[in-house]
Amino acid sequence: MATEQIGQTRTDWSDQNARLAPSAGRTSSPVSQVAVQTIQGMILSGALAANQRLPSERQLAAQLGVSRSSLREALSILQALGMVRVESGKGTFVIGPGGTGATPPVEWRFSSRYTLREVYQFRLFAESAAARLAAMTITDAQSIALHQILEDFKAAIRRMDLVTTSQKDFELHQRIMELSQNRLLADLHGTYRNIFLESQRLPMARPNQRWEPAAEHERVVEAITMHDPDGAAYYMRVHLMRAAERTGVTLTDLP
Repeated sequence: MATEQIGQTRTDWSDQNARLAPSAGRTSSPVSQVAVQTIQGMILSGALAANQRLPSERQLAAQLGVSRSSLREALSILQALGMVRVESGKGTFVIGPGGTGATPPVEWRFSSRYTLREVYQFRLFAESAAARLAAMTITDAQSIALHQILEDFKAAIRRMDLVTTSQKDFELHQRIMELSQNRLLADLHGTYRNIFLESQRLPMARPNQRWEPAAEHERVVEAITMHDPDGAAYYMRVHLMRAAERTGVTLTDLP
């Protein structure tokens, strides 16, 4: 049975890997996403304690049954969510679901393509327009479905499941893009999914601000479902400006 002795903490990786392995219904998930969920599950269960050092990349990849590249992707996601920290020359350490209360430095993985500011500028204009369009045509059935995504988002925050929280955050915004009935807007959002999703992970690293997006989402969803185009566009702009601020980016709200 594979185990890892770290300080005074003994982690039974084989047992954790068996208990937290993806079910048959999740076999379509990318390997890195499975690794993210597994490691997060161990943090939430207490199997990995705050400040505990993870095994080496080679060891951890072997113990989780994933490639080293998939593991690096998983650790990058967890770092963006503020659940682990990487210390140069020392290794990767658990922060924990509650974080430290401090604001970690933002590491934007797509900086070679677009700045984080550029991403939020695009989102500000595209998603506020999508919210306006969605409010004009949304049906009762679509309203119920949109509210359900919002409830799933809040439920994930309550159980400190930051991986699912960021996924539901993306899903809510993607659904609004689809409800705009503008296929180009929806396709662009889907095409650049990884970039937009990463921009939605970064604010999660601030534990004292994780409920702020929920209140902002509620205002956006309420305006859309009440067929209030101006309100929907306004509250989406406010939400995205505040989301940008939570990552250290200040946007100017242009008319």
